[in-house]
Amino acid sequence: MTHERRGDGRTVPLNQEEDYLQKDLMGLMMVKLKDHLSQHLHHVAKNKINKIVLDFLCKQLDLVCQILEVVWRKYGLDHSVLCLNGNGNSSEYFAFHVMCRITDAATRMCMPLPPGFQTLHLALAVRCLPLGNLLQYIDAGVLTLTETFVVKLLKELDDNERNEKLKCSIILRLSENICAKVHNLWDHATSNNVIAMKYVKKLLFRLNQREVSLHSPADRSPLYINFLPLNYLIMMLSEVEDRALNPFEGDNIDAAFLEEIALKQTADLLRLQQF
Repeated sequence: MTHERRGDGRTVPLNQEEDYLQKDLMGLMMVKLKDHLSQHLHHVAKNKINKIVLDFLCKQLDLVCQILEVVWRKYGLDHSVLCLNGNGNSSEYFAFHVMCRITDAATRMCMPLPPGFQTLHLALAVRCLPLGNLLQYIDAGVLTLTETFVVKLLKELDDNERNEKLKCSIILRLSENICAKVHNLWDHATSNNVIAMKYVKKLLFRLNQREVSLHSPADRSPLYINFLPLNYLIMMLSEVEDRALNPFEGDNIDAAFLEEIALKQTADLLRLQQF
């Protein structure tokens, strides 16, 4: 649900999405404010202090929304800014710049941002910035990747050369909790690499130092190559791979898939066309 549909007359497309980092920040801010007021307002009842803190937080978030509302109305912006296909205009770039200033101020003051703010900020960034600058903003912490944005990115954009490069760059920068939820949305080598690496990590963690013997040469995979570390990993995973240990039970992952991914990565690193 967006603010435009809330009946308050707002046109800024802020989706009411889950943002656990912002929720944690809001909770921490409320606890600190309650403690501070309780120390200096001994005559005020606890429920009254709770109401003061809640009202302050709500007004603070609403103030950010009002700033954006002024920008949206002044420059005639609408929901088209959420479309990741297309280039932004000067008005959208101004809105993006305003949101950057708000983000900087909120970070310096340890203040939370309204739900949907970061997703909207990212959508404007994709429309207004070249890929290199977009990634610099993300790496510098000016832009924070959200699950809603990543899902939109993977579903909305096709796989032309430019979009593929954008998707790969974003996926490689995802936190583990978001990556675990979205890696199946894109059938691409980069997503497959992420799936393979996460599978190996969890599988090895569950081994708990279990001893694994190497397969005999007769059991070697058809893709076997004379590279001992890779061969040992493949054989070890094949040895321990069963339903009880499989942390990706529904993803149809097997040792052959992992081997194929590893061989492709090796070929890319060595700049080989084929083995």
